[in-house]
Amino acid sequence: MKRIMIVDDEALVRIGIKALLMWEDYGYEVVAEAANGQEAIDKIPVYEPDIILSDIKMAPVDGLELMKTCHAINPYIIFIVLSN
Repeated sequence: MKRIMIVDDEALVRIGIKALLMWEDYGYEVVAEAANGQEAIDKIPVYEPDIILSDIKMAPVDGLELMKTCHAINPYIIFIVLSN
């Protein structure tokens, strides 16, 4: 199964994304959530996601900075960027 991390500063958005699909039916597992880019960076070594679904506008570390930092750690992480 591919491991997914959801990163968004709005808890309701994270809940909605998790409820959107039966992830396991498609070969995905939501292994972690983070409320901002820094929290995601801290969790990446623990949860080792294959895919990160991330908002762009967050503080203190936004989605673009998260992508740069993550790709320096693991260039194979796939990013799907969300924006509203």
